[in-house]
Amino acid sequence: MCGIAGLICSTDACCEADHISLLDRMNYVQRHRGPDDSGIVSFGQVYLGAVRLSIIDPTEAGHMPMMDEGGRWVIVYNGEVYNFQELREELAQCGHRFHSKTDTEIVLHAYAEWGDKCVERFVGMFAFAIYDRYNQTLVLVRDRYGIKPLYYSRDAAHIFFSSEVKALTKIYKNLKLNRQRLIEWSLYRNTDVLSGETLIENIYSVLPGHIVSIKSGQIDSRCYYSPPQQIDYVQFNQNTFESTKNVIKDVEAKLLQSVRDRLISDVPVGTLCSGGIDSSLITAFAARYHKQLTAFHVSVSGYPELDERLYAEQVTSRLGVPLVSHSLDGEGFRRELAHAIYLSDAPLTHPNSVAFLLICQIARQNGVLVLLSGEGADELFGGYAWRYRRYVQTLRAKRLLSFFPNKIRKAVESIGYASSNLPTTSFLFDQLLPHTVSFIDRFARQDWFQQCSEAYSFVTNPWERACLGRMLGDLTDFLTPLLRRLDRMSMGASIECRVPFLDHRLVRNVINLPLHYRIRGRTDKWLLKAIAARHLPRAIVKRRKVGFPLPIQDYLAPFVHGNFFHKGFCNEIIGLHARGIRETIASRQMNVQAFFNLVSLEIWGRLFIMQQPLEQVSEYIVKAEYTTALGAKKS
Repeated sequence: MCGIAGLICSTDACCEADHISLLDRMNYVQRHRGPDDSGIVSFGQVYLGAVRLSIIDPTEAGHMPMMDEGGRWVIVYNGEVYNFQELREELAQCGHRFHSKTDTEIVLHAYAEWGDKCVERFVGMFAFAIYDRYNQTLVLVRDRYGIKPLYYSRDAAHIFFSSEVKALTKIYKNLKLNRQRLIEWSLYRNTDVLSGETLIENIYSVLPGHIVSIKSGQIDSRCYYSPPQQIDYVQFNQNTFESTKNVIKDVEAKLLQSVRDRLISDVPVGTLCSGGIDSSLITAFAARYHKQLTAFHVSVSGYPELDERLYAEQVTSRLGVPLVSHSLDGEGFRRELAHAIYLSDAPLTHPNSVAFLLICQIARQNGVLVLLSGEGADELFGGYAWRYRRYVQTLRAKRLLSFFPNKIRKAVESIGYASSNLPTTSFLFDQLLPHTVSFIDRFARQDWFQQCSEAYSFVTNPWERACLGRMLGDLTDFLTPLLRRLDRMSMGASIECRVPFLDHRLVRNVINLPLHYRIRGRTDKWLLKAIAARHLPRAIVKRRKVGFPLPIQDYLAPFVHGNFFHKGFCNEIIGLHARGIRETIASRQMNVQAFFNLVSLEIWGRLFIMQQPLEQVSEYIVKAEYTTALGAKKS
């Protein structure tokens, strides 16, 4: 697991020393991704760099950049390909010889043998760059679901790439906010998923499941994996008539295999165990194959109603797995908030990202360098009642309303809008709002979810088809911020975090199941709960989903003074009016998420657009906390 970087220069005006200096700077910015080793190589106008977190074969044989024995192919690589041992045997039969025990070398030789078709053979998470010295072509490759990040940019004379946005911002001057994408972020909380554009102009993300080829200054992108392409009528039909017992058995076997694959490591392995069904089941399966497993948990100090430690203890006690727990409080949250946003490369979507960072730091302190986590289960198995079950209910209500007279329908709609404080008296508001929402991202999400729904065109029930399409689309859209949280917070602590639920073989199986295996009666995630009931305490399986809540309103109390935003990003760069900021602060009890978004955006803008040092922004937060405490004392 590593951080990668590189550049291609298209002019003779630059010197090698300048390029080496740039790569050194990019490596340094990403050093948290690879504290064990670093390297840079150059081939004329092409430079590749990497920092390494040693997980498989931690010897010098795994040093990067890595070149094949013939000297044609060079790789910098971030990720894990879990089936590398099987691929190694297959490549050996093709005549390849190896000098390390790393999966990096296997990826390199697989590309040399099969070209970019090799990615279809990989089981895992990865982002890598391979340079073909003969054809002078650089390829950037990202895994199917975008678990591992990869960005690129260009100026008049160079094309750059890196694992993280901050490595690119540190080599550019006069960074500009991408205002179109900022509007999209304000609505959807993610941007670089259906479009490669990020919040910063001229910095692009390699999209999940894509390969970007760079040759002679031309940049071309193609998709090698898309969830809708995995829907198979024959497989879906077979599952429709298969016995429930066999379906459960098959999915359980694939999940077990996925967990077992992700235990491959030459360093200690643990799990993140919140006490919810997803992470608890991963912990149970991991404990079956790994006898030295340790589980890690964050509890919420001072808020018993939010503290899930009791449930995590029930799970680990039954499994005989030691549990290391960390208590989070408001001071600890604020102390790491700017750091978490800096690591994220984007304003935080989820406040609990800070808790993820802290528990990963604890794992690292305990000598564990690899963690397994439960991301992807809700999107795959239908765990968001408010998103899937309610979606079907909304569609049915919409159809029912269509039979009412226009005046009644408009009145009902207006009540819904007004209850959300939307400007219902604006000209043609009811007609323009839906169009405006879709217009913000250029109709990308509307088109995407339509594609996903059409992938299930053979499903006759329209509600089932729509819901299946929504879950399928979320594997690319809604899941993206969660995977960003997973990667950036874990790698910020120099920890590799693996995601068993996103094994593409398991995903293909589940997305080709009828809806009733995921939502049945009043039960969400029915299939996963049926599996979990065989391995976890009943109380864990039956408990209501809570989603790792934090007392964020209390944690953000020091930011309630409007002077926190004075002459800052929101005020000076975006141009938000002070009154609007004050009203957002004043309404925080009714809408704390909006207030958190404003705080997060302010901190991100100071770090990435205004280029204020992390230490300075962190000190500014401490000052805000002190000012609030002083004001409270005086009152």
